[in-house]
Amino acid sequence: MTGYFQLIEGDDGAFMFTLRAGNHETVLTSRVFWSRQAALDAATLLGRQAQRPECYVRHTDPDGRQWFEVLDERQHTLARSEPYGSRSGLAAGMASVKRNSQANVFRGLVRRANVAQFALPSRPPAGAWPGARHPTALSEG
Repeated sequence: MTGYFQLIEGDDGAFMFTLRAGNHETVLTSRVFWSRQAALDAATLLGRQAQRPECYVRHTDPDGRQWFEVLDERQHTLARSEPYGSRSGLAAGMASVKRNSQANVFRGLVRRANVAQFALPSRPPAGAWPGARHPTALSEG
């Protein structure tokens, strides 16, 4: 079974997507985008970037869990993985992203009250992504 993307729309007008493996587990969650088209374009870009090993950045949190980010051409975070308890799990997650991001199939639309609460904490520079806006900018008007 192949993977797929799931688009998430918030009441606040924000969009994001998840990449799900064939077994329906979430393997990657995007940052927040402020237009539907920007989120769809980012998913297409993810399919290309995920094939390039240099676009993966590995991290370890203070609890020892490991996770990775996939970067866009400008080295900004495009999406982030779920946390893994081991290096082998992390490697399997990266392989899953590489394999499943090629599907470029969207299944369903999920609506959430506030998508921005699920946003990645890093703030991309202005203009990094057309239609992208960091959730902290919500309070900036």
